Amino acid sequence: MASSNEMKLVTIENVHTRITDFITENSIFISSYEDMTQTILKMIENKYFFNFDKNLLRSIMEDLTYMYNPNDDINKDRIIELLEDTDTDEEDEGDGVPIIDGNQ
Repeated sequence: MASSNEMKLVTIENVHTRITDFITENSIFISSYEDMTQTILKMIENKYFFNFDKNLLRSIMEDLTYMYNPNDDINKDRIIELLEDTDTDEEDEGDGVPIIDGNQ
């Protein structure tokens, strides 16, 4: 049996299961990103260790928040913003071809 002082490793391979299991086991209601943030903080308090990039964790948190409350427009907008193509903005700034002066 695991000791109460034992760290619980959360990896990219098990993050969705670890978070959703924690939410279920603790009867947590997720309606907003703030709720998800508080859940992650509670997990860390309970010795869960997130062993991957925190930017990726934020994206996963946004996905899970939307999964738990898809009828909230704010949750939906967060996902849409993540999925929008940002390459079109960069293409508008120029053609991306550097100008080289052969006389230098």
